[in-house]
Amino acid sequence: MSIIKKIKAFYRKRKKIINITLRLVISLGLILFLIFSQFKDFKTISSTLKNLNILLIILSFLTHAYGIWITAYRWQTLLKTQNVSTSIPFLSGSVLVGMFFNNFLPTSIGGDVYRAYDVTKKTGFPMSSSVSVIVIERLSGIIASGLFAIAALFLGFTTIGGKSIVIPIIIFVVISLILFFLILNPNILGLKKLARKIKFLSKLFEKLKNVYETFLSFKKYKWVLVKVMFYSITLQFAVILNYWLAARALGIELSLTAFIFIVPVVTIIAMLPISLGGIGVREGSLVLMMVSLGAQNEKAAMCSLLLFAMLVIIAIIGGIIYGTRPIIEKKEKDKIL
Repeated sequence: MSIIKKIKAFYRKRKKIINITLRLVISLGLILFLIFSQFKDFKTISSTLKNLNILLIILSFLTHAYGIWITAYRWQTLLKTQNVSTSIPFLSGSVLVGMFFNNFLPTSIGGDVYRAYDVTKKTGFPMSSSVSVIVIERLSGIIASGLFAIAALFLGFTTIGGKSIVIPIIIFVVISLILFFLILNPNILGLKKLARKIKFLSKLFEKLKNVYETFLSFKKYKWVLVKVMFYSITLQFAVILNYWLAARALGIELSLTAFIFIVPVVTIIAMLPISLGGIGVREGSLVLMMVSLGAQNEKAAMCSLLLFAMLVIIAIIGGIIYGTRPIIEKKEKDKIL
């Protein structure tokens, strides 16, 4: 066997581990590059933090509390359409654990899979249908992010580093809306009719029947979808406040309007499956955009690192919940018995 074939065989056997390791290296590399490229030494970091407004940084961190609650409430609203009853505390815990898992897989796939599984385990709701609900929820968030990006264009924020981003943003929003429409109207694609004619598709369709029917069912709940979209818009605004307050805490004079432009673009860039949970890519793109709008390099870098630290704290809380849940559930079962 040649060396190339051996390498290919090795990669196939350990594909997941290799991919995660590569993304971990990229994430750590980007964070370290950000630190060493923007700060000359420890004194620079110390002087940047010297005048940090503690109250504003606490308020920035507290926006996460609203974000977790509204995410759980949005999720619960969608689950109710499928006759699934779950409490906000339980769903909030799942959201936090999901944020913990987001640090181990590309984008937010790991967290979403856990959340879907958690509801299935708790209620008996089919896993495929549970995933479908998460897809609707996530897509509403992506569209909300795109709408803020469009709003930013009308506010005059159309370039990054002298390059126009009007067309990429419009394309992103249009594709998101088309995808959302197709998900709510899967019968338009004629998949059911096509599946009957082709044996392979027929078997695949049978496996994905719950997914198809769950997507189709949401067409009956237009008002619910309107409310979910509103929740997603308020969630996106909370993220904008999170960034803006952190920037203000460091004395960065960028307006709230500027962050209506910055946050959606950073969110979209962070979706690229390059690093673990967008770590490094998110921070680097944030610094690039803030500096292009007039912020000092050191302060912009520190702002991105503080925001990253907040996510790490949230992830740690999620990890603690994940570790203690089995113990709590066991105690509850013992009390019943």
